[in-house]
Amino acid sequence: MKTREATRRTVEVSGRNSYGTGCLLAPGLVLTVHHVAKPGASDVVKVRDVASSDFTRATVVWESAGLDAVLLRADPALVGAGAGAVSFGELVCDHPGHRPVCTATGFPRAMRRRASVSPERYVDDLKTVDGRIAPHTGSRSQLYGLEVEGSVPGDVKGWQGLSGAGVFCEGMLVGLLALVDRAWDRTLMALPISHLLAADGFTSAVTECTGGIPRLQAADLRPLLGSTPKPTLSSSYLLDPRSQAVGHSGMAGLVDEIERWCRGTGPVDVAAVTGLGGTGKSRMVIELLDRLSTTLQHGRPWSGGFLAETPAHTDYGLLGSARYPLLIAVDLAETRRAQVRDVVQALAEQHDGERVRLLLLARTASDWWPSLRRELRREQAGPVSETFHVAPGDALGRQTPEDIYVDAKVAFARRIRLLQQAGLGDETWRETVVADAPRHYGASIEHASDQPVIYHHIAALADVLARANPDFARKDHPMEVLLANEENYLRRIAAAHLPHGTVDDKLIRTLVTSQFLAGARTASEGARAVRVAFDVHHHSYGATAAPDPSRLAALNDVLAAAYPATDGAHWGAIGTPLATALLTEVETDSGNEFVESFLQHDALEHSQRRQTLRVIAHTAQEAPELAAGAHRAVAAEPELLLPLAAKAAAGLESEQAHHWLTGVKEAVTEQARRPDADPDTYQWAANFLAQTAAWPVSEPDGLYGYEEFIDSLLTEDAADNGDSDDDTGDGSGDADRPPSALTFLRPQVGWPTKTLVTLMSLCHLILVTGVTSNAVHSSDLKQEGWSAWLFVVLLLSGHVAMAAMYGSIQMNRANVITWVGPPFIVGVTTLLALTADLPLPGPWPPWVLWPVVFGGGLYSLIFAWRIWFGQLRTSRAPLPPGSAH
Repeated sequence: MKTREATRRTVEVSGRNSYGTGCLLAPGLVLTVHHVAKPGASDVVKVRDVASSDFTRATVVWESAGLDAVLLRADPALVGAGAGAVSFGELVCDHPGHRPVCTATGFPRAMRRRASVSPERYVDDLKTVDGRIAPHTGSRSQLYGLEVEGSVPGDVKGWQGLSGAGVFCEGMLVGLLALVDRAWDRTLMALPISHLLAADGFTSAVTECTGGIPRLQAADLRPLLGSTPKPTLSSSYLLDPRSQAVGHSGMAGLVDEIERWCRGTGPVDVAAVTGLGGTGKSRMVIELLDRLSTTLQHGRPWSGGFLAETPAHTDYGLLGSARYPLLIAVDLAETRRAQVRDVVQALAEQHDGERVRLLLLARTASDWWPSLRRELRREQAGPVSETFHVAPGDALGRQTPEDIYVDAKVAFARRIRLLQQAGLGDETWRETVVADAPRHYGASIEHASDQPVIYHHIAALADVLARANPDFARKDHPMEVLLANEENYLRRIAAAHLPHGTVDDKLIRTLVTSQFLAGARTASEGARAVRVAFDVHHHSYGATAAPDPSRLAALNDVLAAAYPATDGAHWGAIGTPLATALLTEVETDSGNEFVESFLQHDALEHSQRRQTLRVIAHTAQEAPELAAGAHRAVAAEPELLLPLAAKAAAGLESEQAHHWLTGVKEAVTEQARRPDADPDTYQWAANFLAQTAAWPVSEPDGLYGYEEFIDSLLTEDAADNGDSDDDTGDGSGDADRPPSALTFLRPQVGWPTKTLVTLMSLCHLILVTGVTSNAVHSSDLKQEGWSAWLFVVLLLSGHVAMAAMYGSIQMNRANVITWVGPPFIVGVTTLLALTADLPLPGPWPPWVLWPVVFGGGLYSLIFAWRIWFGQLRTSRAPLPPGSAH
């Protein structure tokens, strides 16, 4: 994949008296070195991508002789058609054991070959070179030294023609090959892309041509950090704070304050930034990163980004080897406390680089931050004393809501025009995009000063979109306008991947919703999510034939293309708040059955069920109907979903968690009243909920440690059940997961029952011992002498063995052998009782009374064994005590 990125962006560049390589930044946009293009008034520069047969004329849009770089533009339909915008990166770490492979592809002179069809002609063939860059090599000349691995030309002149090739690391463009070091035959010198982004005019030229603002990312940290989204004409992209479609506003004092905290002297420190969703926390972090990365302090610009929720690996010690100071932001930190602890622990064990600052973004700090802070201090993670807060109106600063709305309209209109110029528009945009679009959804914006800034941006974007597509203007709510534009975008993606005439808009909506709910860390999880969404979408039509695998694969491709992954996952997802609005529409259209059916589908992975419940729990306040569907699903399958639903409350505030768990309890209680409900299962569920519901009000630190508390309920003997759910998860589905380790599970009974059963069991053992001893003294057995006493030992041992076997193991009732053991031991005991010839009260004959007495006693002994020692079961899913099998 990484080699393919370098190869498909390789372009031939031909000047009047020069030849070399170029790198495709976007369709029609080529970056190469100045000494190859040789731009001038009389020079003609031509370019050709690897898929074309003819050269195309290109014009210069930016050049710098000092940096030896030039930006060319050609017809995007002829050069690089279909290629997305490239991602720009830099190398920030210096860990010898973790230097990633860098790749460059070009047309070196040594690869010139005679054409097989025309021997008199020569062709310039491709050559891909792999190597590694030690950051300090060439640092004084401000160049990267790419140390090539593998074959090299015999003469250094054989490298000629490779100049201008892009150097890629982890799929990001990090450098531009400029020259060959004649003293080191395996070292190619490359201009770091960071120098170009800092040059006057380069960033604006790329923005004009691609529609997106180029932003430098830490390429060698890409397995740990999320990347910026690819530019698209979707509402999700335009609202994404990482797209920087709208300029940052307000919070000047807060940004200054956090910047001073970043520049502190300690090697590691952690702080929290709290605020409601949509108040601009993520956008503020991006503004802070831009400021830190462009402001030099002792020659050390900063780098960093957002920590990936599903990183490609978890070797967080790599952060401790950075050559530049790092700012790492963790979004939704209240739900990712374990990951934060892992990062800090890794830095505590190994840190010999520059400063590292972790900024935790969360909606509140009341429940989780004080306790986590104490833990991090024990790990020597710096003072960990700062907490910053973003109020809903902070993003306005000295501006009014009207100012924010107008500025956002101008910014959105400009970005949309740039995206259209980059070839990302289509016929759905019937009118010209203008900044002074009629004010419809922002009519009363001046009275919304207490609303988060996202509210103003949504209104502004809705008015711009409604002007460009008059059909949208008939929508009643601005979010409906954004969703309509999103559906147009999805329709374009689907039409490119599905056969003509097979695009089902409602199915695509269901798929996108499922993508957001369940996520997919791997291709296998992606395939499962697509299959579940397909089945649930057709649920109301009854049983249907299994879908064609090729069709499911095509639908998977649609999701991956519409929302590509920005971290180590299989795909990304539509952004919030669009996702919540779309999910609400899908749930309503399904008759409020989508969420319930989705959670109960057999093919859904265990980790995906947990992710779904966590997402719905966080949206419960805005969309209570979604929570109701989840609660019904949990009530229908408590053994499978109840522990996961309880854990979903861990990322909520105490009051929200109380409402969530109350809803679960009410649904479980209602389900328990149904005639077909298993009483043991719902008794266990009621006991479990009673214990979990008390936590938010009983713990001084709120919900901190709540997940561990639930785990203890499911694994300890007193809590009676095991749970296969853990924080790491293996990603395997419930249907495919092999049985987990066997666990002794003890039924929950009250102390009166436990006392009575235990007393009956002891009386049974005493009776068996007494009856057998009397039989030994009888005339029939007395002549056997001392060996007759073996009957006492063997019979008593037999009863205990029956209790241990039938009490510890869930027996297969269909097996005949299951029914042999207890009748046999009761029969032998009865024969010995008849041999003893003991006087009995009542009219019943001994051969009728003794089996009833011994049978009842043996049953009480088996049940006592289960109470005291437990029954051996698998902990694949938490099983209620005494449940029938």
